[in-house]
Amino acid sequence: MNIRFLLVCFAFIHFSAASHAQTPALSSPLPTLSIADRGQLIAAADDYSYAPWDSSQNPNKTHVLQYFAGTVSDKKTFEPFTDLLQTELNHNDFHVTTIVNLDAALWGTTGFVISEVKGKKDEFPMATMVVDTDGLGEQTWALGKKGAILVVLDTQGVVQFVTREAMDESTITSTLELMRTLIKS
Repeated sequence: MNIRFLLVCFAFIHFSAASHAQTPALSSPLPTLSIADRGQLIAAADDYSYAPWDSSQNPNKTHVLQYFAGTVSDKKTFEPFTDLLQTELNHNDFHVTTIVNLDAALWGTTGFVISEVKGKKDEFPMATMVVDTDGLGEQTWALGKKGAILVVLDTQGVVQFVTREAMDESTITSTLELMRTLIKS
């Protein structure tokens, strides 16, 4: 085969996939992310299974969705905010979905990451826990390798807040107030 032909094919596939990527934006619906390989962790007693998951599944509540790489340091990116939610708001008034990018986990740590996800599901049984084996979120939402994002959605699935980095005290406070406002409406 001609090397030039292969390069053109590679470029087409690469730029075609990139052109479909869409970073979540304020006042817009969340771009759809579908994860079929592993996907949503389902816990029943001491048994765990997986089911395909799709971001268009609306919990009909104010919704916090976080996506991060399956590493110890990345899982802490949004922890100050999500921990505060547990103490400041009634857990029946909002829903949290955590998506862990297993593709960005350190080599050899997959079992540890899966164990951590299961532990979080046991700790927060009402939360949705999703394992993204292939890093589809980083591709679909144009996050880049090891990209992280936290999104607050209203009951219709429209983005009301979005950040890609750890939140300072001021941002945590204003986002908590936004959550309270969204819950009341």
